[in-house]
Amino acid sequence: MQTIPSFIYKTAKILSILGHPLLTIPLFSLYVAFQQLPLKNAAIVSGLLFGGVVVPIAWHNYQQVKKGQYTNFDVSNQKQRAQFYPILIGLVSLMTGLLLATDQPRPFCYGTGCVLLLLVSSYGVNRYIKASLHTALAFFLTWAIAISNQPLGLAMGIFSILIAASRLVLARHTLTEILVGALIGLLTGAGLYAFIA
Repeated sequence: MQTIPSFIYKTAKILSILGHPLLTIPLFSLYVAFQQLPLKNAAIVSGLLFGGVVVPIAWHNYQQVKKGQYTNFDVSNQKQRAQFYPILIGLVSLMTGLLLATDQPRPFCYGTGCVLLLLVSSYGVNRYIKASLHTALAFFLTWAIAISNQPLGLAMGIFSILIAASRLVLARHTLTEILVGALIGLLTGAGLYAFIA
């Protein structure tokens, strides 16, 4: 077995942390919300995202790791992920419903709906393969960012490739799992782009 040079492993670890969905999705959402929405709407969207999804999922994963129920914070074990998806899908469904109920701008509702579709698709294939959520959500964001800024979307595409490579280097996913995640993210992101752009 070939060992990975320390520098490459450390770089992969940093990229994986920077590309974690609990970091990339909220940062993107905050940027778009406060750039494109009135302050009240931006605060509602951000509050729903952080209070309804990010904080509960981060707390849940932390507690499950602490109890030994999850191997790691990323829920890298396929069987453990099968228990994790319903919780995540439930929270994102609730957020999507609340965005619609509070009459938030349609692009945000569509974006959250597409993320929900991405998660349901990933859950569906999890019975057969553990698709990379890091990769899926990074490639989804590539399309989402390209809606308003194509050069930045291209930069996110390059970053997505680096995120995917980091997951491979860290042995959190196989190449097939990364490719399946990329495909799910690209398809749902392209659907959002076609619908909104």
